[in-house]
Amino acid sequence: MEGLEENKDYRVHRSGDLSEGYKLQVEHTVSCENTDISALIAQGAGTVQAMRQDSIEGEKKAYDIVVAAAKQWEQQAAATQRLDRALAYLRTPEVKHTGNCWQPFSNNKDWMEISNRVYKMFCQIREQTTYNREAKQDVPTAWYVTWDLYINSPRKGYNIHLAGQDKKRYTDKAAAEKYLDGRKKAYSHLFAEISPPIPKEHENCFTVNGVLLPGYTVEGREPIKPGHAADVSEGAISAPGKEEKPSVLGKLSASRAQEKAAAEPKAPIKKKEDMQI
Repeated sequence: MEGLEENKDYRVHRSGDLSEGYKLQVEHTVSCENTDISALIAQGAGTVQAMRQDSIEGEKKAYDIVVAAAKQWEQQAAATQRLDRALAYLRTPEVKHTGNCWQPFSNNKDWMEISNRVYKMFCQIREQTTYNREAKQDVPTAWYVTWDLYINSPRKGYNIHLAGQDKKRYTDKAAAEKYLDGRKKAYSHLFAEISPPIPKEHENCFTVNGVLLPGYTVEGREPIKPGHAADVSEGAISAPGKEEKPSVLGKLSASRAQEKAAAEPKAPIKKKEDMQI
């Protein structure tokens, strides 16, 4: 919100911003550089000073109403933020996995992958060749084994590397395959269930805004039964079924009306990994 308004006796520059559920900014600046003050001058300093004090009191009343409106916004913003946190949990997508089956890695067919709702493992045997002048062709000379074990989190940036070996070199293909088969067997217990228990130290990889995602369990802990949704409207000013609080604009209008009826005319009141291979 930003704008400039020209009135007969003053100019107002307004700016502000609303970041829903987080931040409220409102700023108004008044300028009276070109206003006619001849009628005020004629009344003398004492009278003008008294009128100024009355005007300041009017400013303070308007300011108090603005502060009250900001407090009401705080309650509503807190409700919005709680709703946003709940939606972040509810909208967290189910993690993709292979159902504990080895298959070519979707991003690079030279690799193999296996995964479930908690773990994922990748492996590759890369063959190195050298050109044989006598045979006039490339012949294998070495095999490099790479494998990696990760947490398979549905949250971006939480796919933690747990173990692995990079380019372990073999000059015998059968030995390379035997080593890799041994690594697969060593971690096969992690791929016996679709949703194995989460290690305690990695619970945060499957937690959104303090709540464990549905269908997961943590090692050594009983499964948490889903409770009733919290009443996120509590304390909000727009909760359905509640009696609405007096409108801030209504308060301001009523205050102006009372002042207009009771007071003499006065001077005008001034008014923001997933892994890629």
